[in-house]
Amino acid sequence: MKIGIVALVVRFVESKPVLLEAISNENEIVALDTALQAGAQDPLSVMLGFRERVQKEDEEFGDYVEGILTQPFVKSEVRQHALAWFQSKLKIEAFHHQEVEATKVIAEYALKMLGETPERRDFVLTGNHAAVRIRVFEVGEIAQQKSA
Repeated sequence: MKIGIVALVVRFVESKPVLLEAISNENEIVALDTALQAGAQDPLSVMLGFRERVQKEDEEFGDYVEGILTQPFVKSEVRQHALAWFQSKLKIEAFHHQEVEATKVIAEYALKMLGETPERRDFVLTGNHAAVRIRVFEVGEIAQQKSA
């Protein structure tokens, strides 16, 4: 069974965890973890910057493919590949939306568990057919103020 991962970025207020961000993208989690280990003042904004760069690159590539399709004399194989890319992109976006929704549900449950046992930083939630590793990243006031 493959284990997914969800990172909770939290700040504790009066000994209770407040969720700032829930992340399921492994590259974003690595970016956050790396920023924390490097001592970044605002590791959450470092991760959000990483996310924005990836989105920008995806948009630029989509614009490039769209530009190819708008050319009047494009080989049919190139047009077919471009259309296949757009179809794949739509499927990926639908999957991403479902992943975001699932991450929210998992994060809410994990946050309740964290409230009961605040010292937890790495634990696994298991069900009949799935398991999710929960990593908890605590950040300071700077990140909390910017995401509010």
